[in-house]
Amino acid sequence: MVLAEGVEVDLGPLGRARVTSLIGQGGQGYVFEVRRDTGEPLALKWYKPDSATSQQWQEMQQLVEIGSPHQRFLWPLSMARVADQPSFGYVMQLRDPRFLELSYLLLNTDRDGRPLDVTFASIIELCRQLSYSFLRLHARGLCYRDISFGNVFFDPANGDVLICDNDNVGIDNGTGRVLGTPYFMAPEVVRDTTYRTLPNTDTDRHSLAVLLFYSLFLGHPLEGARTDAGMRDAHWLMTHFGTDPLFCMHPSRTDNRPAEIVEQYWRIYPQFLRDLFVQAFVDGLERPGARVTEGQWIKAMDRLRDGLLTCPTCGTTNFWSPGQDGVPCWQDGTLVRPPYVLQVGRRTIAVGPQTTIRSDHLASGVDHPVVVGQLRQHPQDPARWGLHNASDQRWPVAYPGGQDLVLDPDRTIELVPGARIRIREATVHVRRPGTPGETA
Repeated sequence: MVLAEGVEVDLGPLGRARVTSLIGQGGQGYVFEVRRDTGEPLALKWYKPDSATSQQWQEMQQLVEIGSPHQRFLWPLSMARVADQPSFGYVMQLRDPRFLELSYLLLNTDRDGRPLDVTFASIIELCRQLSYSFLRLHARGLCYRDISFGNVFFDPANGDVLICDNDNVGIDNGTGRVLGTPYFMAPEVVRDTTYRTLPNTDTDRHSLAVLLFYSLFLGHPLEGARTDAGMRDAHWLMTHFGTDPLFCMHPSRTDNRPAEIVEQYWRIYPQFLRDLFVQAFVDGLERPGARVTEGQWIKAMDRLRDGLLTCPTCGTTNFWSPGQDGVPCWQDGTLVRPPYVLQVGRRTIAVGPQTTIRSDHLASGVDHPVVVGQLRQHPQDPARWGLHNASDQRWPVAYPGGQDLVLDPDRTIELVPGARIRIREATVHVRRPGTPGETA
């Protein structure tokens, strides 16, 4: 039942609120904006009577008590009741309007039909944040059960992520009512007509890999020439996504090759990323335990970002990997190579116009990387590069000839092969590409 404007809602420990407007509706219920007595606006999901079961109440109350695994989840804050109403709901934070549903990335437009300008760096950040968020969810013994386009929102400007519809989340114990969304469900769930194979962490990992493939390659990993044939009915869905799925970029089978744009992006990204998707959609289709973990995706996204290079002739973003002399620009063929690389532990960072040193370079397990250093090209001499201290700490610098100095905040030093810069607890080594010390 739709709640009228001004209706009072009991939020339990959060006090009371009043309905201000209807935001949207779906199969299970309605979403309203409500305002607490303190003036704080919240989103209220209010269930339709046939969805407002005692089991739903118990599951949602359990999620409220467990608490959010990460701030990117619009998590249930408290249960909600209205006097004389048999139904119920829950409240969560409002979604900032800067976040778009992930499907807009494929459409390449915003809500008003204007073209999006989403950079490779933003897409990589989107994929990293998704992976990290689900890592945190799974670490709490939970599974999402319905990872899909409709539940993930992103900021096109920077790749920031919000994950919604968290009433899909359940305890990772093989129980639950939600099976998932077609095209995102793991094959073992799709093909089990007895409905005994229920979502868990492994099925979440399949769905996450589908979402990442969509984001990076702009297509579905199991759709291609083979799935173009026939009517898209229940038998088609069962065959291509359940009993006989085939990765569109399978290394030895070519009968399900995808649309040209997917193949084009496949060629743009480096081999280590392609290998991970082969693992996800060749080995991982039949063996859930072989699926790519969230941690593997995070490392891959970090490595992708560390290899971002801009073509000096056309400005196109390319991906360089350690061990390569250079990479041909996928737009105009120019050989793109970094003038220097920065070695920080096992991380190899290509120096270029987009390069920064971030806090995740200096310590492992960092979720919100903060830029501490910026690479700058000399305005009169493009062959010369400097490192700018964008932090609030002083950095000891050791040059190969024995000279030592300290780089103060907001100051820049020129990069010299063999130089070592101490930032926090890490040492940044400056090298030419291809010199010893570079890790692949």
